[in-house]
This record gives sequence, C-alpha cells and structure tokens, in this order.
Amino acid sequence: MTMFKKLVPLAALLAIAGTAHAVPLLDGSTYGWLDNQTSTTVNGVTFTAAGGDGTFGTKGAGGWSGIGVRGGDSGNEIDVGESITMSFDAQVISDFTLSLLFNGPEFGDYQEIAQVSAYNGSDLIGSFTLTVGLDGAAPSATWSGLSGVVFNQSLPTEDGGGAWLISGNPFGDGALTSLVFTSLTSSLCQSSYCGNQSDYVVTSVSAVPEPSTYALMAAGLGVVGFLSRRRRVVA
Repeated sequence: MTMFKKLVPLAALLAIAGTAHAVPLLDGSTYGWLDNQTSTTVNGVTFTAAGGDGTFGTKGAGGWSGIGVRGGDSGNEIDVGESITMSFDAQVISDFTLSLLFNGPEFGDYQEIAQVSAYNGSDLIGSFTLTVGLDGAAPSATWSGLSGVVFNQSLPTEDGGGAWLISGNPFGDGALTSLVFTSLTSSLCQSSYCGNQSDYVVTSVSAVPEPSTYALMAAGLGVVGFLSRRRRVVA
C-alpha cells in the first residue's frame, strides 16, 4: 500500500504531461505591468522594448489591442526599427496573436509584414514572417514558419482590428527561450522613407512547457520514492 501511495504522485505527473495545455506568456492581464517600462519581468517572462522611446505602450482598434513600442511613427506599435523581445525558460510556443496588421489600403499604408525571430539560447531557429494578403475580397495572411495555421480574428479594415491568430506550434515542436518581434518594409513601398508602412501590436503568446521538463520531474519523484523505500528497508 505504501509503494502504491508513492506511485500515485508519479502517475499523476505523467498524466499531466500527457495532457499538457497551453499557458499564456502574454495576454491582456500583462499589458498594465509593461506600460511605460523599458524592461521588466512578469510571471517569469522578461520583456524588453527597443527603438522608438524605448518603452512599452498599449494600442487598440476594432475591439483588439496589444503591446507595442512608444514613440516612432505610429506610436505604441512595432514600427520598422523597433522591437519587442520576450525571454523565458524553455517553452514550446503553441500560438500567438498579432493585431493592427493590415493589408495596405487602410490608413494609406502599404502591405504590412510582421517578423518574429525564434531562439533557443543563442541559436537562431529562424526569422519568420506574417504577411497580410492583398486580396481585398477576403482576409488572408501567409505565415512562413515551420508549421502553423493562420486564422483571422478581426477583419483588416479601418473599422476592424486586423487581428491574426497563428496556432499549431508555429515555430515547430522544439523548445524556445526567446522571441523577438520586429516589422519589415514591404517591397511595395517605393518612397524614400517607408518606416511607417509596416506596424502592429502583439496581443498574446501562449506556450506549453518543454516535454523534457516533465520527464525530469518524473525522474526526480522516482528517485525520491526509491530512496524513501530504501531507508525503510535499512531501518
């Protein structure tokens, strides 16, 4: 009976590992903690703003909002030359949402392109892009990541939020330790200055812990159970 009791926590942990669900690294509850900060840690995630005024700001439209960088051309969005970095313990990113990302005609801009660079430690896994389609008949966007499916959450129109959910482990199944959000200038912008033609905000990021984390915890519990049993035998 005693050994059975020792195995119960281990079995429960393994069951949790098999049904691990995504947890938010960034959502609406985080925005207030970041506002006007240059770098801060919230719930184990370190956020750093660069470019513009070097601090975070919140912006929204069409019922959708997110975090950007204060200053710059658009204000409180991630413009060309600005960035937001999220650093965290090893996580598999399950999905993220970007908002205020439009296809060009809105607000006199060109096609907007978000770039997300994924790292595991100092190793760059890849720099991927979300490019909003130019077909005005239906909302569309293309994700260049390792996997993932794009869903439009709010129409990319002047009265909409231009919100896009990218789900299905968009950076692959490997664990990451940081994401860097930047924007790219569209090739459609032929003027001498295109810095205000591609901008957006980060609305949410969700992840699941690295599977090896569960394995390590399970192994630790197994060792504890073995040592406890050994002490009883010796006694």
